[in-house]
Amino acid sequence: METVNESRNNGSIYGKCTERCDIPLAEDTNERLITLARMAGMSKAEYGRLVIERHIYGAGAQIAHRDPLLGL
Repeated sequence: METVNESRNNGSIYGKCTERCDIPLAEDTNERLITLARMAGMSKAEYGRLVIERHIYGAGAQIAHRDPLLGL
């Protein structure tokens, strides 16, 4: 049976995941991120990607449309 890297199994609906994002976190924040990812049945990378994508493509878009200071 072939072993597949978990973070590549469930990629993004927004395209192939080829870029990296190294984000320094406080130890407590990192531990909480790991806990939430485990609760969701995901790796830390998958969960982090999902949170970022939800914000960029969801909440971020809503904020941009409501905030005149962003030029929209």
